[in-house]
Amino acid sequence: MPRTPPTPRRPFSTWNVPKSIDVPEDRLEISFVRSSGAGGQNVNKVNTKVEVRFDVDAADWIPAEVRERLKEQEANRINKDGYLSLQSQEYRTQVQNRKAAVDKLKEMLLQAWPRPKVRKQRTGISKAAKERNKEFKKKRSETKSSRG
Repeated sequence: MPRTPPTPRRPFSTWNVPKSIDVPEDRLEISFVRSSGAGGQNVNKVNTKVEVRFDVDAADWIPAEVRERLKEQEANRINKDGYLSLQSQEYRTQVQNRKAAVDKLKEMLLQAWPRPKVRKQRTGISKAAKERNKEFKKKRSETKSSRG
Protein backbone atom coordinates (compact mmCIF):
# COMPACT_ATOMS: atom_id res chain seq x y z
CA MET A 1 0.00 0.00 0.00
CA PRO A 2 1.68 3.27 -1.10
CA ARG A 3 1.91 6.05 1.48
CA THR A 4 0.43 9.37 0.57
CA PRO A 5 2.13 12.50 1.82
CA PRO A 6 0.30 14.26 4.64
CA THR A 7 -1.85 17.19 3.58
CA PRO A 8 -0.81 20.58 4.92
CA ARG A 9 -2.97 21.87 7.76
CA ARG A 10 -3.19 25.44 6.50
CA PRO A 11 -3.62 26.33 2.87
CA PHE A 12 -0.83 28.44 1.41
CA SER A 13 -1.61 32.13 1.70
CA THR A 14 -0.36 34.82 -0.66
CA TRP A 15 -0.91 37.51 1.99
CA ASN A 16 2.43 39.05 2.87
CA VAL A 17 3.05 41.33 5.81
CA PRO A 18 5.57 44.01 4.82
CA LYS A 19 8.64 44.68 6.96
CA SER A 20 8.01 48.44 6.71
CA ILE A 21 5.33 50.66 5.25
CA ASP A 22 5.78 53.86 3.26
CA VAL A 23 3.18 56.35 4.42
CA PRO A 24 2.49 59.01 1.76
CA GLU A 25 2.77 62.19 3.81
CA ASP A 26 0.83 64.20 1.21
CA ARG A 27 -2.27 62.17 2.22
CA LEU A 28 -1.90 63.15 5.89
CA GLU A 29 -3.18 66.35 7.48
CA ILE A 30 -0.33 67.53 9.69
CA SER A 31 -0.69 70.51 12.02
CA PHE A 32 1.49 71.95 14.75
CA VAL A 33 0.29 73.39 18.05
CA ARG A 34 1.91 74.53 21.28
CA SER A 35 3.14 71.65 23.36
CA SER A 36 2.67 71.23 27.07
CA GLY A 37 5.26 70.05 29.56
CA ALA A 38 8.95 70.74 30.02
CA GLY A 39 10.88 73.00 27.70
CA GLY A 40 11.30 76.30 29.49
CA GLN A 41 10.63 79.43 27.42
CA ASN A 42 10.75 77.32 24.26
CA VAL A 43 7.45 75.66 25.13
CA ASN A 44 5.68 79.04 25.18
CA LYS A 45 7.12 80.28 21.90
CA VAL A 46 7.28 77.36 19.48
CA ASN A 47 4.53 75.10 18.08
CA THR A 48 6.25 71.73 18.46
CA LYS A 49 3.35 69.35 19.20
CA VAL A 50 2.31 67.49 16.04
CA GLU A 51 -1.25 66.41 15.28
CA VAL A 52 -1.60 63.98 12.39
CA ARG A 53 -5.03 63.18 10.91
CA PHE A 54 -6.03 61.04 7.97
CA ASP A 55 -9.24 59.61 6.56
CA VAL A 56 -9.05 55.85 7.05
CA ASP A 57 -11.76 55.05 4.46
CA ALA A 58 -10.16 57.24 1.78
CA ALA A 59 -6.69 55.74 2.33
CA ASP A 60 -6.53 53.69 -0.87
CA TRP A 61 -2.82 53.05 -0.28
CA ILE A 62 -3.84 50.63 2.48
CA PRO A 63 -5.64 47.35 1.56
CA ALA A 64 -9.35 47.34 2.49
CA GLU A 65 -9.08 44.49 5.02
CA VAL A 66 -6.20 46.24 6.80
CA ARG A 67 -8.31 49.42 6.99
CA GLU A 68 -11.13 47.43 8.60
CA ARG A 69 -8.78 45.88 11.17
CA LEU A 70 -7.26 49.30 11.85
CA LYS A 71 -10.75 50.69 12.50
CA GLU A 72 -11.44 47.89 14.97
CA GLN A 73 -8.08 48.12 16.76
CA GLU A 74 -7.89 51.92 16.93
CA ALA A 75 -11.60 52.69 17.35
CA ASN A 76 -10.91 55.09 20.21
CA ARG A 77 -8.66 57.24 17.98
CA ILE A 78 -11.13 57.47 15.08
CA ASN A 79 -13.84 60.13 15.15
CA LYS A 80 -17.37 59.98 13.68
CA ASP A 81 -16.15 61.28 10.31
CA GLY A 82 -13.69 58.38 10.01
CA TYR A 83 -10.53 60.39 10.69
CA LEU A 84 -7.78 58.74 12.71
CA SER A 85 -5.85 61.31 14.74
CA LEU A 86 -2.69 61.01 16.75
CA GLN A 87 -0.39 63.43 18.50
CA SER A 88 3.27 63.53 19.37
CA GLN A 89 4.94 65.97 21.75
CA GLU A 90 7.82 63.85 23.00
CA TYR A 91 10.55 66.04 21.53
CA ARG A 92 11.37 69.74 21.50
CA THR A 93 11.46 70.09 17.71
CA GLN A 94 8.75 69.86 15.06
CA VAL A 95 10.87 67.59 12.86
CA GLN A 96 11.43 64.98 15.57
CA ASN A 97 7.78 65.06 16.67
CA ARG A 98 6.60 64.77 13.07
CA LYS A 99 8.83 61.74 12.55
CA ALA A 100 7.61 60.22 15.85
CA ALA A 101 3.95 60.68 14.84
CA VAL A 102 4.48 59.10 11.41
CA ASP A 103 6.38 56.23 13.08
CA LYS A 104 3.42 55.71 15.44
CA LEU A 105 1.12 55.53 12.43
CA LYS A 106 3.42 53.02 10.70
CA GLU A 107 3.47 50.89 13.85
CA MET A 108 -0.35 50.92 14.00
CA LEU A 109 -0.54 49.81 10.37
CA LEU A 110 1.99 47.02 10.92
CA GLN A 111 -0.10 45.83 13.90
CA ALA A 112 -3.26 45.76 11.76
CA TRP A 113 -1.64 44.17 8.68
CA PRO A 114 -1.40 40.45 9.60
CA ARG A 115 -4.55 38.41 9.19
CA PRO A 116 -5.86 37.03 12.48
CA LYS A 117 -5.39 33.30 12.98
CA VAL A 118 -8.42 31.20 12.13
CA ARG A 119 -9.08 29.29 15.30
CA LYS A 120 -11.20 26.15 15.34
CA GLN A 121 -13.84 26.15 17.98
CA ARG A 122 -14.16 22.85 19.75
CA THR A 123 -17.62 21.36 19.99
CA GLY A 124 -18.52 18.47 22.22
CA ILE A 125 -16.12 16.17 24.01
CA SER A 126 -12.91 14.78 22.56
CA LYS A 127 -12.57 11.30 21.06
CA ALA A 128 -10.32 10.26 23.93
CA ALA A 129 -12.91 11.37 26.49
CA LYS A 130 -15.62 9.47 24.62
CA GLU A 131 -13.44 6.36 24.68
CA ARG A 132 -12.80 6.72 28.44
CA ASN A 133 -16.53 7.12 29.09
CA LYS A 134 -17.25 4.01 27.02
CA GLU A 135 -14.67 1.98 28.95
CA PHE A 136 -16.06 3.20 32.27
CA LYS A 137 -19.58 2.31 31.16
CA LYS A 138 -18.46 -1.22 30.17
CA LYS A 139 -16.77 -1.79 33.53
CA ARG A 140 -19.78 -0.44 35.40
CA SER A 141 -22.06 -2.69 33.35
CA GLU A 142 -19.91 -5.76 34.14
CA THR A 143 -19.87 -4.86 37.86
CA LYS A 144 -23.64 -4.55 37.98
CA SER A 145 -24.30 -7.69 35.91
CA SER A 146 -22.00 -9.78 38.18
CA ARG A 147 -24.15 -8.89 41.20
CA GLY A 148 -26.66 -11.33 39.93
